[in-house]
Amino acid sequence: MAAIAYRRRYHIHEAIGATSLNESYMISDPESGCGLAAVDEKTGIGVKIGKAFFDKSLLPVKLEMVSSEGSLILEMYQPISIIKPVFTVKSSEGRILCFLKSNSCFLKPFIEVLDEREQIIGSIQGNWHFNNFEFKDVAGKSIATISHCYGGFLREAFTTADDFDVQMLSETPDSSMAMVTLAAAIAIDVWFHE
Repeated sequence: MAAIAYRRRYHIHEAIGATSLNESYMISDPESGCGLAAVDEKTGIGVKIGKAFFDKSLLPVKLEMVSSEGSLILEMYQPISIIKPVFTVKSSEGRILCFLKSNSCFLKPFIEVLDEREQIIGSIQGNWHFNNFEFKDVAGKSIATISHCYGGFLREAFTTADDFDVQMLSETPDSSMAMVTLAAAIAIDVWFHE
C-alpha cells in the first residue's frame, strides 16, 4: 500500500479549471503542504462535452489517483446513473476496495460503504449543509471525518472547485480505510458539490 495510506490527516484541493472540463484534485499533508497524490478524471471527450448540458452526477466518471512519484494508487469508476449512483473503488492491482453507494435524500446526504462482496462495512452521513461528514463502521465507531472548507466568496460563487479536510480517527492506522475515506471525499465532491 502506498505511503499516503498511513497518514492521519489530509487536505484535498480541487483545481479550478476554467478551460478544462475534467475534475482534478491534489491531496497534500495539511501541516507541511507537501503533495502526496493527484486525482485526475480519465473520461472521454463525449462525457466532457456532456458536462456542459447535463448534471455531472448523471454522467459516467472515471478517476485515477497517482502518487507524487507517478505510480497508480487507486481507480474510481461510476457508470451512468439516474438514481443512487455508485462508485467502484479499486486498488492499483485491480482489487475492489469498496463500493460507495449514495442513498441520500433531499436534506440528508448518506453513503453506504460496501466491501467487494457488497456487504455493508460502514456508512458516511453528512449534515443538511452537505459540509461535514462522518464515516462510521457497522458497529457505529467513528473511522474518519470529511469536512468541506470554505473557499471564500469569489471561489464559492463563481466556481465548483472545493477543498476538503480529512481526519482519520482510529487509534491504529488502517491503510485500506484511509484509501476508502479519500475515495469517499472525492465522491462527496462529485455527488454533492458539483
